[in-house]
Amino acid sequence: MSEEPAASPARDEDVAIDHAIDRLAERFPSVARTRVEQIVDEERRRLDGGRVRDFIPVLVEHEAKERLRREAVPAPLEEVMDGGGARRAESGGREDDPMERQRRGEHTGLLQGDAGGGR
Repeated sequence: MSEEPAASPARDEDVAIDHAIDRLAERFPSVARTRVEQIVDEERRRLDGGRVRDFIPVLVEHEAKERLRREAVPAPLEEVMDGGGARRAESGGREDDPMERQRRGEHTGLLQGDAGGGR
């Protein structure tokens, strides 16, 4: 009977960071994925000295999200949640005008610690 080895904490952290990159890239579609990866990597390196690693992915994602908000307007949550299908269906399949997208993107709602509302 063979047992699979338990995932290492470092591997778990890597997976969590990869998921954070995916979420941020989807949330900020106007920012190149390589830029999102760069910001996440910089934030992760800033926290490398920490001995308690459990919260590193959450802290990295939070700081990266704040930096991305200063660089770009996030996609509206409804587009992130359903891949934009509902919004395109409402508009008859055509893309919204940029000003309308920006207006909808100004309110990000409550998601992963956005309760403070301060940007």
